[in-house]
Order: sequence, then structure tokens, then C-alpha cells
Amino acid sequence: MLLLSLDSSYSYQNFTLWDCQSASPLLLYGENRGRKSLEIFPKIFSDLGIDIGAVELFAVNLGPGYSTSLRVGVAMFKTYSQVSGKPLIPYTAYEVFAESVPPDGRYLGILKVSRYWVYSLFEKDNGRFREIIPPSVLEKEALENLRREDFKLVIPLRFWKEFSPLAEELHPKERIILPFQTLSEVGAKVACDKYRRGERVNLFSVEPLYFRPPV
Repeated sequence: MLLLSLDSSYSYQNFTLWDCQSASPLLLYGENRGRKSLEIFPKIFSDLGIDIGAVELFAVNLGPGYSTSLRVGVAMFKTYSQVSGKPLIPYTAYEVFAESVPPDGRYLGILKVSRYWVYSLFEKDNGRFREIIPPSVLEKEALENLRREDFKLVIPLRFWKEFSPLAEELHPKERIILPFQTLSEVGAKVACDKYRRGERVNLFSVEPLYFRPPV
């Protein structure tokens, strides 16, 4: 099964063409053009020889991330799904994080969006993801509450240096620094696994994941 996964949560727009049967990428692509790259993705797909008609499953990252680029990316893949009649499987950044950590435990996922640190507390039980606290801004009260929790910290490498002073305040059991910059590749695997488990969504309920009211 051929899957196309899009991550438009940041200015570095990226997508992965993924073979669900072999669980491996056939093509990885990304570039830092901001919103404009989303507008020309149909041409990029054509230039790279990607036949959208041959894609059997679409997947898209819901965030958190920059609201404008997320809205454009999610809307584009919802359109592809609706027009083609092929399923759309959404995933979140924290589900990608969960795919990259041990199969059991409680984890605090951290991202930076604009000037905000955005966190989610989740756990894995025998490999299955469960959200405990939905994506929220890491404010003073949240910091105080999280100090009483027992978790392992999960954060992408590009945010680690800036976040490390706050990490010292949280006293995590362990720190897991994720090496990857983009989410579409691991997100493709997450989406394939969700599809195999029979997870389906109402296409019109698929919306970006907002940690603050959208503007």
C-alpha cells in the first residue's frame, strides 16, 4: 500500500512517500519555503514523478505547529482524500514522539511554536499511545504541576539547548533527545499502523491541533 504523508507544522514543509508493506520510505522531500511550498506542492509532486492517483492512503500531521501552515496542509490533504475517495489518516507530533520511545512508560513531549513551549503528557502501555494531558502551553502553573509527575522528557534536538534550563526545573527521570527535524517519515509509519488497526476518522472532523484559540 502506497501512502503519502505530509508535515506542514513548521516552515520546513516535508512529505514522505511510504510503502506500508515493507514499512520503508520510497521518497523523502522537504524544503524551507514557508507557506509558498504548500501552494506549489502539486507541481513538486509532478516534478518528482509522484502519481497522486496511485496513492492509496493519505496521512497528515495535525500539529501542534504554526496554525496557518497547518490549516493549508490539512485542507490540501483533505481535498486529495475527498476527491480520490482514498482514506485520510491524521497523526500528531506527540504520536510521532511516542513511536520513537520505549513501549512502556509516561512521557512529556515538548515542542516550541513561535514563542510558546507546547507540551503534552502521554503514556505508552505495551506500545499503545494514550494522551493524558492534551497539547497546552507550558506556563508557570503547568510547570509546578508537572514537577509532581513522574515522566521521561522527549524533545527534538533542535529545541533542546533552548529548553534545557526549564528541563532542570522539571527533574525528569530521563531525557530522550530526538534526532530528526521532520515528522512526515515517522508519521507515515504511525499512520500505516493506525490504518491496519482499523482506525478511521470522519474526514470533515479532521482539523489542525490548536493549543490556543485559532485566529
